[in-house]
Parts: sequence; C-alpha cells; structure tokens
Amino acid sequence: MDNRKIPFGPTYEEMLHPEKIDPQIRERASKAIQENEMDPINLFNITWKDESNQVRKIVLPKELTNVDANIVVLLGTYFPSGSHKVGPAYSTLIEGCVDGEIVPGDHTILGPSTGNFGIGVAYICNLMGYKSVVIMPDNMSKEAMSGLESMGPNWI
Repeated sequence: MDNRKIPFGPTYEEMLHPEKIDPQIRERASKAIQENEMDPINLFNITWKDESNQVRKIVLPKELTNVDANIVVLLGTYFPSGSHKVGPAYSTLIEGCVDGEIVPGDHTILGPSTGNFGIGVAYICNLMGYKSVVIMPDNMSKEAMSGLESMGPNWI
C-alpha cells in the first residue's frame, strides 16, 4: 500500500459553503491568512465568502454608474495570494491528487498563464508540496513577476 500523504484541503462543498468547515480548522485558517500566508491551512480560505459567510462584494452606486441595473463587483483581493485564481488552480490539482495521479515530491506541475492563474498555481503548489513551473509571456508586469517570485516557483 502507498503511504504517501495526500495534501489536505477543502472539498468543493466547503469552498462554496465555508460554514461547513470544521470550526477549529476555520478559526486556524482565519488566523493564518493574517499571520502566515504560506501556511497550508490557508487552503481553507479559498472562497468568495468572508468570516460571516457573506460574499465579498460591493454594489456600485447608481449615481456612479448612471445605470439602472445593479453592478456587483466581486472582491478577489481577500483570497490567499491576492489572486482569485487560487480556486481554479486548487481545483485542477486536488482531483489528480486524490485520484493518486499526481503526487507531491514525485510530480512537477506546469502552469501556463498570462497572469493570475500562474500566481494561483505557484501558490497552491507551494502549499500542497508540489514543485511548479509557471510559463508566462516575457512582457508580464513587474507586479506579476514579483508575485511569482514570492511564491518560490520555477518560472519561465
């Protein structure tokens, strides 16, 4: 039997409804996002909802938009790494991990991207124990490059 440890993380149901996460894990994750962004417990902070289970959003005032319809802006800035693409990056990795098709320490994850998805891949791989290679265009912004360097991946 294979004794390699499968990285833990939230289920899709817990990402959608973080109130279903074990309260002790949720509390640890809430602290970690402030104290140590590179703590793997931050996988449980991959959600659009805040600690009160409200979607992080703002509704732009009609006086500003001059449009009768509500314009709602989702706020991805509170995701771990500051990138809302940590969710898709996590989702693409966890299924292969649970199925045993990709194993931390054995496999390197390739993340082609033009920006946020690469940052998400680098961040999630770091938390889950995977090596990553992020491929980005050479005209990426200094902010994107700096974000990747802080995640510690190899990138091209």
